[in-house]
Amino acid sequence: MRALLAEYAEIERPRNVGLISFSHGINEFYGLVIPPIIPLLVTDLDITYAAAGLLLTVFYAMYSVFQLPAGMIADRIGKKRLLVWGLVGMAIGLLVASTAQTYEVLLMAKVLMGIAGSTYHPAGMAMISDSETSETEGKAMGVFGLGGQIGVASAPVIIGGIAALVDWRTALLVAAGVGIVFTVVFQFLYRTPPATMSTEDPTDEAIDGGTDTTDDESIRTDGDGSIASRIQRQIQGILRFELTTGIVLVSLVTLLVSLQIRSIQTFATGFVADGVGQTTSMANGVFFVMLSASAVSSIWVGSLADRFDRGRLGVLAATTTSLLLLSTMLVVALEATLIDWMVTGLLAVVFGLLGLAVYGCTPIKNALISEYATSDASGSIFGVTQTASSAGSAAGPAIFGYVATEFSIAVAFPLIAVVGGIIAVGFYTLSRQP
Repeated sequence: MRALLAEYAEIERPRNVGLISFSHGINEFYGLVIPPIIPLLVTDLDITYAAAGLLLTVFYAMYSVFQLPAGMIADRIGKKRLLVWGLVGMAIGLLVASTAQTYEVLLMAKVLMGIAGSTYHPAGMAMISDSETSETEGKAMGVFGLGGQIGVASAPVIIGGIAALVDWRTALLVAAGVGIVFTVVFQFLYRTPPATMSTEDPTDEAIDGGTDTTDDESIRTDGDGSIASRIQRQIQGILRFELTTGIVLVSLVTLLVSLQIRSIQTFATGFVADGVGQTTSMANGVFFVMLSASAVSSIWVGSLADRFDRGRLGVLAATTTSLLLLSTMLVVALEATLIDWMVTGLLAVVFGLLGLAVYGCTPIKNALISEYATSDASGSIFGVTQTASSAGSAAGPAIFGYVATEFSIAVAFPLIAVVGGIIAVGFYTLSRQP
């Protein structure tokens, strides 16, 4: 804990980073309020598990689709303003959900939460990038990631606990109240860094000028007047940054990292219970070990990203993730020959190390994204990468859920290692970029 506080103290603007990281926890917490109460929703609203799952599908679909325009809006109206209104929108969605008497109302509430939540990462990550220097942004991204992991780990405990003691509507109502109170605190305590003040309050002249440039570029014919080059210029005018190979690569890596993490999150408990043959309680205990390790990894690897080559560090994290996923096949093979406590210990070690490795990829790729994010276009860049992240989050469970259905969970879970191998290649390629 002392080491973590020391890392936090080295950040250039610790109050800003702390507030943004706490808001990250709120955002991630809000994203996971439904899974802990799905059994209650199935009973109370008389819906199927497929319908309950659609609530999450709709949320992530809205989250993904609206992140790119959210990034552009962040660069236009100000990142702090967009982040605050996004948190308020998610809280309002929760308030609506807490009063829902029908499935349709709950579905609309999740649509609202997805749209509002889509504003968070383009604005929040850009604010981290704008607040810190290249020497400290890795540590700051680590703290930012830690805030998100705490939110992820808190949702099942808080929402599930309140729902068990009272009911699920009260749980959602309390969650909404906490978010609104924090948003008020954030509004008054967060201070925009002086270097980015101009981008937080853009003038009409700047906006009009940018539009005129885009129009001129779209119709201009010069030495390179091919259709492809004109389309690229139009995209660049909209996104407000040059679409380089590095940005494309880091966006693809972001998509794959999210695909891998969401797949592991979704199927870890099922693998331990059905693939290895442990109890559901034991499976959840192993899952908790992995999440706890992920929280440590977020801050620790973020610090390493400031001291070592980020591309090569990413290769190490992704390769280690793949090897650990493949090692789960060994656990399945040895399960029948080992006594129970040995199987439990082996699972705890493997999944603890897996949490360190797979979640370590996140602060590394975030720090790499920051290298491409200029102050006046950071919102757009993070909007692109976070759209890729949400697309990966939505695709992963579908892909490996299909594999698990067609074959078995014991086959699907280790197969996620293939994604880690591709991620390692992506990080290596990024390390070779000029």
